[in-house]
Amino acid sequence: MATPLDDAVGYYSQAAQEFHASYEHDPNRIERMRVWTGFLDRYAAGVTFAYDIGCGSGILACELARRGIETRGIDGAAGMLAIAQRSARAAALDNVSFERHLLPVRDTSAWRRAGLVVSSSAIEYLDSMADALVFLRNLLQDGGVTIFSVSNRDSLSRRMVRTVHALTGRPRYLRFLRHFMTAEELKAAVRTAGFTFLEHAYFGQADRINRVLSRVVAPRFASNMIIVAARRAPDQSR
Repeated sequence: MATPLDDAVGYYSQAAQEFHASYEHDPNRIERMRVWTGFLDRYAAGVTFAYDIGCGSGILACELARRGIETRGIDGAAGMLAIAQRSARAAALDNVSFERHLLPVRDTSAWRRAGLVVSSSAIEYLDSMADALVFLRNLLQDGGVTIFSVSNRDSLSRRMVRTVHALTGRPRYLRFLRHFMTAEELKAAVRTAGFTFLEHAYFGQADRINRVLSRVVAPRFASNMIIVAARRAPDQSR
């Protein structure tokens, strides 16, 4: 029997081409890259090796590689990885590779530790947010940074869309999302997982509804997404 995660992987594998193309024209995707680029400007400097967890079609992994960072992209969707590999070849990026794994990977003891782990809107699909954050932490060297984004539970438009989904089943991807979180919940979660919280920001205001909302309510309520940066704290048990 297929699990919800299997279904999500299949869905995104089939939707891979449309997903990848959306970064060229979708205002929310374009805004996403602008926000992510700002975080990478602050935290990727000096990093030599990174992971992109739930890398999808390789947008962020290739961006890291263009910055001179050896990068390994991990995803479960074969359709996404095929596009990621083609994109890397087309850009002549020989410092990025992609591997297929169902997330979270249970045993990473033999994996190389990274200075940076990024995950754009991927860990919100996993069953346990606590386990997902520990997985990210285990990929980092002491002092390494993770940057990840998840759906904002305070978003008014998200609440409306979730109501529509409950009635119609659309948009289909919401069926697979497991976690909608507030900034305060995320701060507590990263600290519990062994991180030092660094900063967060809201994004996802480019669609029509949120553009209108942003004129009358705070970003907390007019943004679909939250992005978080956190640093792996030293392991005191060693």
